Amino acid sequence: MKKSSNKQLLMNKTGDEIQVALVDEGRLVELIIERPESRRSIGDIYLGRVHKVVEGLKAAFVDIGQKSDGFLHFSDVGTTNEDYRALIEDDEDDDENGDETPQAARSGNEPAPGATVKPTARSGSKAPSADEQERAEKRQSYTQMIAGKLKPNDSILVQVIKEPISSKGSRLTSDITIAGRFMVLLPFGGGQVAVSRRVIARKERSRLKKLVRSMLPEGFGAIIRTVAEDQEETLLKQDLEKLLAKWTQIEEQLQNAAPPQLIFKEDTIISSVLRDSLTSDVGEIVANSPVIYQETLNYIQWAAPEMVKNVTFYQGKLPLFEGYGIAKDVESIFSRKVWLKSGGYIIIEHTEAMVVVDVNSGRYAAKCEQEENSLKTNLEAAREVVRQLRLRDIGGIIVVDFIDMLDQKNAKKVYDSMKAELRNDRAKSNILPMSDFGIMQITRERIRPSLMQRMGDQCPACGGSGVVQARFTTINQIERWLRKYALQHPMKFQQLDLYVSPTVVEPLQNSDLKTELKWFLQHMLFVQVKPDESLRSDDFRFYSRKNNKDITAEYGDI
Repeated sequence: MKKSSNKQLLMNKTGDEIQVALVDEGRLVELIIERPESRRSIGDIYLGRVHKVVEGLKAAFVDIGQKSDGFLHFSDVGTTNEDYRALIEDDEDDDENGDETPQAARSGNEPAPGATVKPTARSGSKAPSADEQERAEKRQSYTQMIAGKLKPNDSILVQVIKEPISSKGSRLTSDITIAGRFMVLLPFGGGQVAVSRRVIARKERSRLKKLVRSMLPEGFGAIIRTVAEDQEETLLKQDLEKLLAKWTQIEEQLQNAAPPQLIFKEDTIISSVLRDSLTSDVGEIVANSPVIYQETLNYIQWAAPEMVKNVTFYQGKLPLFEGYGIAKDVESIFSRKVWLKSGGYIIIEHTEAMVVVDVNSGRYAAKCEQEENSLKTNLEAAREVVRQLRLRDIGGIIVVDFIDMLDQKNAKKVYDSMKAELRNDRAKSNILPMSDFGIMQITRERIRPSLMQRMGDQCPACGGSGVVQARFTTINQIERWLRKYALQHPMKFQQLDLYVSPTVVEPLQNSDLKTELKWFLQHMLFVQVKPDESLRSDDFRFYSRKNNKDITAEYGDI
């Protein structure tokens, strides 16, 4: 199939699973997958119940009906009180110079649904002014005030800004935002209106501000998104009316709600992707499902009528992703090793604290000098690392171990290349220059578990470590347990059942002296070995045959 120079949005539905792929220059750059059991919760609004307040953490834990309580930091607790607005607001912005107060507007990144939007000090200042210091002190006193006001069993309206990750609950905020196509509504915004920094023209910024201010009801605020540039008043008004209608529904839901209760559910995955990814450089939007095709068409007819001609219903013989040549890219997401065109490769390892990426030259060995070879491989790896971060939705701390280079100028080239690639990423990130050891550190915004965590299951054999404990190590642990049990339990001729993985049973049965007889002679214990396929090779369980009770933890570490 002929590749287009424009971006493509491919919407693939297989059974209950929906996959939305963003393709740029024929290569997959983003993949969003949603299943019924793993629906996105970013932007969802709940009426929660405060479970406990921990002043040491400056946070409260809120029950919103999920498995784990949500985490609400005091800095994410908003209020409609005028005194609170006075504590946090900067000086009034001037339409002529185009300054805004919300941080998201100055950074150039519109907030994601549910993202906390708070005023900050001006980024250009090197040191905080006296006013800013005073404001910081007031914020500190505010957090202390919140600690006194939030009480267990209090009801509070909160919004999810980060999904649960591992054993951690959702990150919450009470600064509610509702995202639309052209703007983000701030129900408690106090009249603040900001414009994305990517809208550069001063006249256009001024026009958008005045226009939106004239439409907003009293007490509401808004952040105007980049796609609103040069849009007609009618479209902006329609978008605002939709957002206000959603807020009215939320208020009506609250009247008879009892915590914990879901009050507002974010848009479907299709509407969310179209809202956030539909830009003028998207030349083709393809869906293989009649329902998704119609939903896409309805949205675009309203939001961008000029792009209706770009929407097509896929009827090819091959599956959608294979037809567009990205099936291998999708499969590579779950691979530990990713090959580079030059013949080098990167290894991506997930740990509890961070993600580690190792860059290797592989079979690439051109005739030029080693330094030049290393530079070429590192530059290619930098582009691929950022692409994989977006594809796999990896967040948190990322450490990249590049191939060693002698010239600091080359190290700076790799650093500049990485920064340039990260500018195309919607997730916020920070990056440090390459160290003398060839290590580069990156932090990337994490609002949900990575794609591998959401779509993969932990290996039952190795528990996610990638290494299986040797069977004889497990046998040695079992024998230490038996010695400890015999010392602490002097009564002889006890009858025990030992459950182990079938892989451990084999060496126990194939020993010269039958293991069960050996243990009887050593400890005067009757032990019967039984296979249990549910156990890993590094695990075992002892049961007392008398009462069928698991006694493993009582008489030794496992």
